Amino acid sequence: MSHVFLIGFMGAGKSTVGPLVAERLGRPFIDLDEVVAGQQGREIVEIFEGDGEAAFRAFELEALGSIADRCDSVVACGGGLVTMPTSVTRMRKLGTVVHLVTTADEALKRIADPSTRPLLAGENPELAARSLLDSRRELYAAAADYEVDTVGRPIAEVVDEVVLRVASAPRRGRPVVVPVKVGEMPYEVVIGPGVLEDAGALLRIGAPTAGRIALVTDTTVGDLFGLTVERKLIEEGYAVHPLAVAPGEDSKNWAVAGEILEALAELRFERTDFVVALGGGVVGDLAGFVAATYLRGIGFAQVPTTLLAQVDSSVGGKTGVDLKAGKNLAGAFKQPTIVIADTNTLELLPQSEWRSGTAEVAKSAVVDGEEFFSWLEAAAERFVSRDERTIIEAVSRCVRFKASVVSADETEVGPRECLNYGHTLGHAIEKVAGYGAVPHGIAVAEGMRFAARLSVEVSGGSREFVARQDAILDTLGLGAMTEALDPQLVLEAMHSDKKARGGTVRFVLVEAPGTWRCEPIADAVIAEHLDAWLESKVRRTP
Repeated sequence: MSHVFLIGFMGAGKSTVGPLVAERLGRPFIDLDEVVAGQQGREIVEIFEGDGEAAFRAFELEALGSIADRCDSVVACGGGLVTMPTSVTRMRKLGTVVHLVTTADEALKRIADPSTRPLLAGENPELAARSLLDSRRELYAAAADYEVDTVGRPIAEVVDEVVLRVASAPRRGRPVVVPVKVGEMPYEVVIGPGVLEDAGALLRIGAPTAGRIALVTDTTVGDLFGLTVERKLIEEGYAVHPLAVAPGEDSKNWAVAGEILEALAELRFERTDFVVALGGGVVGDLAGFVAATYLRGIGFAQVPTTLLAQVDSSVGGKTGVDLKAGKNLAGAFKQPTIVIADTNTLELLPQSEWRSGTAEVAKSAVVDGEEFFSWLEAAAERFVSRDERTIIEAVSRCVRFKASVVSADETEVGPRECLNYGHTLGHAIEKVAGYGAVPHGIAVAEGMRFAARLSVEVSGGSREFVARQDAILDTLGLGAMTEALDPQLVLEAMHSDKKARGGTVRFVLVEAPGTWRCEPIADAVIAEHLDAWLESKVRRTP
């Protein structure tokens, strides 16, 4: 069951847009107010006058339940339905919720006679409309999967956008599949709850002739999901050899990679055999590096189990290990044959790991453009609460964005540099503080804050964007760090960044969502801003 629910203030156009959307989608149209009126045998005004608003809301909830088993429909909802949390929960379980956005002034223009609206009846309908909309604005945003602005737009244009949003929404029970078109070996990212159950069948599509699989994981993830994946691979006819490493960044090094390579050699793995990475970014990078180097390259699949891995590191083919000089300085480009991202695995993710992935979601939204960024602004609180559908949408958006970038620049010689936004300072913070001392997500978010301010000072960036970015990072739980680090050590660490050229540090600078460039910045300029930034940390520290 996947209804489309149109919510919004009175006069937003739900009853006008709804039938046209239904026609485009080939679905029935339902006006929930008409359902209530039919069930109660009275007009809406009569119900309000006779029973009051609270009773009417209860009748709305009853009407909502009555359409649960109907065929997929487009449903126009009453403006106050969002004031009932139970109704919002029911809508979100039954389908996709689209908020048609309007203003009080625009709504009043569209309502021919405000006296026919019980909640606007009175001496000052304009004041009543503004007050009522102000009280509901956040409720609409929190309830909606998508928001579509209707002010000053032709109806046909609004209908087009609603249809586009609904068509791209994840369907309950069906995974989202995002193609990644790189080189001669394009692959797919399969996203959704429960897709681990299809791991064997999905992998067989990408590895039809493979007989043996090295299942590389860490001991924590292996205990949680290893047996499930191993069972599904065996059911598909694979001989599975689990290889577990210790969890954490310390395992992403030459020694551990060498141990896995030696294990493959002892097992006499051949080029037709396969490596599957089950875990987060560390396991994915490590296993991918092994697959890229063993016999000069064997098949490789990603099964990411962390938010960071699902939205970023599992897609694009960058693999590697850390050196003493810095993170990911030794590696290879090795595209997987498939990525299987089960969003159910995120339910058990510790908060620190969740924040690491959250920073990558924010980075993707900033660099991708205004549409993604605005969506994340509206959905941030639902994302923080780990709402299932919001997570699926966020992961899907990030993967689509990264797929578009990787397809244009597979080996990071041009546009792909944008993916390093926030990471120049972020990686330096992690190195100087000691890996693990500052969570990756906090370090990257701090790098984003710093880069946005640097853009204002050196290239005319927007202070409005700085404020918007700060606000969304705060809402996502990525508060500014308070650690005070040695600025000289931080600058030295930046020089080991992969974007550095000719001994000069280069920053990805963003002026507005979707508008970025990578620029060389002189050490003296960086040092000046680092001093000010680190001084602010000292002042903030209790």
